[in-house]
Amino acid sequence: MAFMAALESDLRALSAEARRRYPAVKDGAEHAILKLRSLSSPSEIVHNEDILRIFLMACEVRTVKLSVIGLSCLQKLITHDAVAPSALKEILSTLKNHAEMTDETVQLKTLQTILIVFQSHLHPENEVIAYFMFDLPRSRINYTCLPGSSHGS
Repeated sequence: MAFMAALESDLRALSAEARRRYPAVKDGAEHAILKLRSLSSPSEIVHNEDILRIFLMACEVRTVKLSVIGLSCLQKLITHDAVAPSALKEILSTLKNHAEMTDETVQLKTLQTILIVFQSHLHPENEVIAYFMFDLPRSRINYTCLPGSSHGS
């Protein structure tokens, strides 16, 4: 149950952070809290897309704070096998979009999430992965830590 309590806490943080500027995210987080409370076990999360969807929505906003919360929660969901394989393509698309953000915290969370996806039960093994991996070298994520790199500034 610690997993579900952590998710609820993250949803509350997401709701508070999105309160004024992103009412759709705030409302979605509050709706997901109600859904989460109605579940009797963590294994039921995989069958409820609303919980995954709000974290993807938080990432779509592309602000640092909401993205970090969204990516952290994606990591938790994937680690606890609470994501259906059918959601893999959308998750990878979100990660690919975040690879282009310049904030180092978001980049780190993105890379961590990519690693978790590859170690998960989702088993990404199709052309989406190939596209994702071949496109990653063109993103800013690989250059931000290189001293004197023209890509990192």
